[in-house]
Formats: sequence, C-alpha cells, structure tokens
Amino acid sequence: MNGAELFVRELQQREVLFIPTLCGHGMDPLDAACRDAGMRLVDVRNEQAAGYMAEVTGRLSRRVGVCAVSSGVAHANALTGVLNAHFDGAPMLLVTGCGPTETIGLGHFQDFDQTALAAPICKYARTIDRPERIPQILHEAFTAALSGRPGPVHLTLPLDIQTAEVDPDHIIRVLEPAASTPVASSGAPESIAAAADLLSRAERPLLIAGSGLYYAQGEGALAAFARTFSVPVVVPIWDRGSVPHPIDEFMGVIGAATGGPRLLPDADLVLMVGAACDYRVGYLQPPAVGKNARIVRIHADPVQLQQGAGAHLSILGDPRSILTRLVDACAASPKTAWLQEARSRRDAFRQRCQGVSRPESGACHALDMIDAVRSVLTDDTVVLIDGGNIGQWAHQALCDRYPGHWVTCGASGVVGYGLPGAMAARLLYPDRPVILISGDGALTFTVAEFETAARQNLGFVVLLADDEAWGITLTGHQKRYGQGITSELGPIRFDRMAEAFGALGIRVNSPDEIAPALRQGLTADVPALIHVPVVRSNPADR
Repeated sequence: MNGAELFVRELQQREVLFIPTLCGHGMDPLDAACRDAGMRLVDVRNEQAAGYMAEVTGRLSRRVGVCAVSSGVAHANALTGVLNAHFDGAPMLLVTGCGPTETIGLGHFQDFDQTALAAPICKYARTIDRPERIPQILHEAFTAALSGRPGPVHLTLPLDIQTAEVDPDHIIRVLEPAASTPVASSGAPESIAAAADLLSRAERPLLIAGSGLYYAQGEGALAAFARTFSVPVVVPIWDRGSVPHPIDEFMGVIGAATGGPRLLPDADLVLMVGAACDYRVGYLQPPAVGKNARIVRIHADPVQLQQGAGAHLSILGDPRSILTRLVDACAASPKTAWLQEARSRRDAFRQRCQGVSRPESGACHALDMIDAVRSVLTDDTVVLIDGGNIGQWAHQALCDRYPGHWVTCGASGVVGYGLPGAMAARLLYPDRPVILISGDGALTFTVAEFETAARQNLGFVVLLADDEAWGITLTGHQKRYGQGITSELGPIRFDRMAEAFGALGIRVNSPDEIAPALRQGLTADVPALIHVPVVRSNPADR
C-alpha cells in the first residue's frame, strides 16, 4: 500500500463518498488510488468549483466535504471555497498536491508554501511529511473541522508521500478513525437558571437562530422552545436555517439589505443561539438593540461565544441541549401578546414586499419566479439561492420556512457558488428535486460547470433571473450616484449557451410560462436552465 492508497482508505472510513477535483501536477497517484478504491471523482473545469462543491457538501450534510486540487495557482483558486467555508462555519477539507518533500524550497515546479497561504482561514493546516502518519493527521483535521464552530481545514500532500510504500506495522493507529462532532457541554446549571429567570421576566423576547444551532441539529429544540414560550424567531440572512416547516413563530431573516419587520430594536431580551454578533444584528449596539435590552448568547465554541460585544449572560455548550433544558427549567408564561404583535409586523412587511405592481406589459418580474418556485416546492426540494438581487427577493418572498436543505451564499455574501453547489446537492441527494435560483451575473462565474454536470449526469434546474445587471449594486449606484457604475451587463442568450454545454435550455417570456418550464426541467435527465428575462426591481424599492 502506498501513501495515496492509505489516504483514500482513511477517507472512506470517514464516509467520504466523492471528491470534486481538477487534474494536474501532484494529483496522479491520488487520482489512481481513488479509481482503484471506487472513490468517485467529480472533475470540474475550475478549482473554484471544486472548493464550492466541498463547502456546500459540508453545509448540507454537516459532515466534512472533501476536494482535491493540484499545486500552485490551483491551490489559490480552490481557496475561494475555503474562504466561504471559513465565513460560514462549514466543515470541509482541501487537499492540495505538490512536488516531493526533498525539493520543497529549492524551486521545484510551483514551489511555494501552500500551507501558510491556507492557514489564516483554516482551523487546521499542515503538510503531510510522513506517510505512516496519514491516519493521525486526517483524524486531527476531521476533528478540527467538526468541533466547536465547524470550519475548513487543509492538507498539502506531496508526491513522494503519495507514492511511498507504507509498512503496515509502522502506521500510526487511530482509535476512533471515523471522526464525529465531539459532545459539547449542555451548559452550566447556574447559567441555565439565570437564562430561565431572564426569560420569565421578559415581555418581548426575540430568538436569533444562527448556523451554530443548525450544526447542532437543533431544529426540533428550536420549534419546541418557540412554541412553548411563544417567542418570535429570526435567522440572520445567509446563516444556515433551522426551520424545516412553517411555524407561527418564524419571522424570516434579519439583517437583509432590503430590511425586515421591526423586531430587534423593540426586544427586551435577545437570545443569540449559535449566531454571530456582527453587522446583521447591528453588532448588538444601540439603536439596533434597545439600550435596556438584555443579551443572552449560547454557543458551542468559546471563541464565538465571546466574539464581538459579549453579552449579559454567556452560556458555553450545545445549543440544542441548552434550548431543551430551558424548556424544562423555565416556568415563564407564553409571550402571546408580543408574538401577535410580531406576526402583525411580519405580515405587513411581507405584504409590502409581495404587493409590488407587476409590469403591465406582461414582462416577467422576480416575484413571478418566486411564485413559480413555490408552486413546485415539496418538503424534500433542495433550494439554492445565488445572486444579490434575486437572492433578496427569494429571502423576502419565499420566507415562511428556512430548512437546512435550502442553501444560500453563506455569511461571506459571495456570488457564483450556485452551479457547483447544485452539483454537490445532486450528489448528496440523488432522488430529490434540486432548484438553483440564480442571477445572470452570479451564474457566469462558474458557467462552464454546465458541461461537467451534463457529462457526469448531475441533473438539476437553474431558474435564472436576467436583468442584464449586477442588480443589487445597480440599485445602490442609482440611489447614490444617479446611474450605474460598472454595474450593468450585456445580453446573453443563456438558454442557447446551456444547450451548447449539453444542458437543456428553455427561454420564457411571460409569467405563466415559468412554472411549466420548471416542471419540465425537473423531469429532465440533464441539467436544465430556464432563462427568465426580468424587469429590474429590488425589494427595497417597494
């Protein structure tokens, strides 16, 4: 057994099912080992796509998504996905090939310190320097990726380590090779009691459910807590959602550029559950929050717990367990009057968003696209949202739930991840509908991946809003400068482009054509792109 074969065996023991990759220098032994072991390689046309596929795999599955790329610039390209995972707290592993260890630093092909470049945005980064230590190093990397706040890790795998014969008697043994999320504390009893007391005395509590709750698998605990105490719930825009089904307590997203119902400034108790203290919550500073509001923060990661402005009460532990214990420990009466007021504000805001006038000409509006998506949605549909302007519409109009199998760009706010993300979703969920809602600007970042998806039988539907602009930027430019500055785009026949890549292309010209096209695309055996020219609009302009 050589090092590459040992590496693949260890990945399979950790239930890695596929590896997005792009061939090149430093990859051949690893590619051959994957082929011989039956590990699926999903080749892409840009390492950026491989990185996105791995981080979306991590976000959807809560397990470590893995990608492998060659050395040099390939490594830098893949770091786009790693950075997205860093912002979002998604578990992923970037494996990068390189020349042999004996010539590192002597100027071999594409010689530079890849580990040093990745380290600032990774929870763990190192070069594998001994083949017999591969199990130990992978154990450390997977544990780091999954513990506390999940995140990306990186391993550089030199060619001579891949090809070296490994003596089975000298392999470092790992007692638990299948790394899983370590069990976190369920919170100190005195902290639970203090939180229960604050909740009992509060009249207008608000729960902000962040990605940390999703990675703790806290959907059931959140629903039970919100229902028991009638507490309004919001999710920071771009965080992972923990609301798989419509509930009366869910108020939508908070921190969107296009606003939301007024809730945070009027809350007298803010429960930050697995959420970050960042711009989306006004850094928890007045006037975004009331001067007398009490702040309770709950997080499994001690660094994230103290990030930003701190809190009146900080509870370190598993968010799911802590919410469950609060339900058992607190005798607070339901906050019915506040919930009714919050629902009224939410419904009024939604009506303003969805009540905009549609074009009299019969042209398509972004809301027509959202209406069509809603008409075909099932509980199993995987929805990916990629694009600034259409993303804002989707968040504001498709907002009665926020399940974990709906994926947005993540906290980085990146655009262009959507096509690779849809490929990852199809690989994870071969029997579920997959719909990508994208904009014309976002799609073109990785548009060549249509060919790789079609060739590798990865079918999904792209519903494309085409306003010939970087829409959300154009809106800001027009308000500030009276015109767009580098924010307008030219026309593209995206339907024909999709066909050229081997996908199904459909162009629609009226609102009533969108839903039938979606249904047609969902039954296709290749990727399908539905090109919808739309009038320029933005929820903030309502």
